[in-house]
Amino acid sequence: MSPLQSLSLEELRRHTVTAFRHAGGSRADVLLVRVGNEQAVLKDYHGADPWFRRLLGPMSIRREARALRRLDGTPGVPRLIRQVDRYSLLIEFIPGRSAREVPAGGFSPAFFEAFYRLIDRLHEAGVAHCDLRSTGNILVGEDGRPAVVDLTAHFKQGRWWNPLTRWMFRRFCAADRVAVARLKKTHAPALLTEAESAALARDRKTPLERLARLIGKSIRRLARLALTRRRST
Repeated sequence: MSPLQSLSLEELRRHTVTAFRHAGGSRADVLLVRVGNEQAVLKDYHGADPWFRRLLGPMSIRREARALRRLDGTPGVPRLIRQVDRYSLLIEFIPGRSAREVPAGGFSPAFFEAFYRLIDRLHEAGVAHCDLRSTGNILVGEDGRPAVVDLTAHFKQGRWWNPLTRWMFRRFCAADRVAVARLKKTHAPALLTEAESAALARDRKTPLERLARLIGKSIRRLARLALTRRRST
């Protein structure tokens, strides 16, 4: 058995070699751990603010683990190694860099073609990512191919008998594709197609989209105010 499957949380943390993000407020520790020749990413909410950790940490871990299990074997999505406890999970490490670290002009047409194929695979598996506007959730692998991380905010396709959730799923799928077009507009605007330009022009223009954005921002703000300690700037 791999030691990654058997080590306790404390033992895994002792094998940290890089901290991608430190816990605090509503954030989890995101740590690269190395045990022998094996590497993995540990996402751990134990260091988040107490109320957020108790009330939302376990839900966040369950949601991400559920999405990763559903997408198991999908190229460009890290494999779930194990859920360590109710506040932490261990996932495959995909070597590469965040899309936010890529300079303008640093993406090729082949990257965007592969990115759309990856998004299509997610949607075919019944998962919309829902947070690809954050370029920190997009990785460029060492082989130049795209990968996505942090599926906490994902939306799952509804049952056939639930038209509302199926309609919402289609909307979130469209938002995922618009996020790819937004990345292309920022880094390679000359590559934008007419269809992508039209999708970007429609983006966030309908009353429903504005209302959904307002509700989402309000919920996140209230969660931070109610469940995390305020910090002085």
